[in-house]
Amino acid sequence: MAMKITGIGSLLVAMIPAVTVAASVELTAFADKPFCEKVVALFGEQLDLNAELSKTVRWEPVQLRGQGPPTRRCSSFDRTRMDLDNDGQEDLVVRATFCMKRVPSDSLYVFPADSTVLERATWQDLSPLLATQNKFERTGGSYPLTALRIDRATAPPILTTSFSLQPFLLDGRSYIGMTDTKREWMVIAKYLGGERFEDLCYLQAGTF
Repeated sequence: MAMKITGIGSLLVAMIPAVTVAASVELTAFADKPFCEKVVALFGEQLDLNAELSKTVRWEPVQLRGQGPPTRRCSSFDRTRMDLDNDGQEDLVVRATFCMKRVPSDSLYVFPADSTVLERATWQDLSPLLATQNKFERTGGSYPLTALRIDRATAPPILTTSFSLQPFLLDGRSYIGMTDTKREWMVIAKYLGGERFEDLCYLQAGTF
């Protein structure tokens, strides 16, 4: 699969001035206005990844073989099974959390549902897990919000360094909410396979 992040160039994006749809969350750009407003309403008054949407996916802790760190906060793996790329086939999705400058940051790794990768990986050798081409792995890097036009922005916002990633289900489809430690911006995206995502909504938190 192609290993690059792509926008939604093939979609016709209707743009209007930013629409406020919650007390302290603003929908600043969208590819599908009704869908994005529905998502914002479910998040409520802040960009909270522990909102009702996060409960639609159930994660289980992964117990890797070998000697692991004493605490989970800065070194943990969790797994779930879901159709992350909406192709009709269930996937094994592994979320890895490691710290960047003492701040937890998430990555996602995607495998066929019957993969034995977690049986093969150990704390001393994570290569079977990390080598997949199907992933979101940006800790220490960035994710620019450039696929959708934000009318007010003088420069595109960028998620950087440490990421919080939350797959969720809505109306039978899978999506991913992405934000960083600043919690100012959130991307709602569809996963397309490889390292490709289709940005659907940009949300901004703060006082307006």
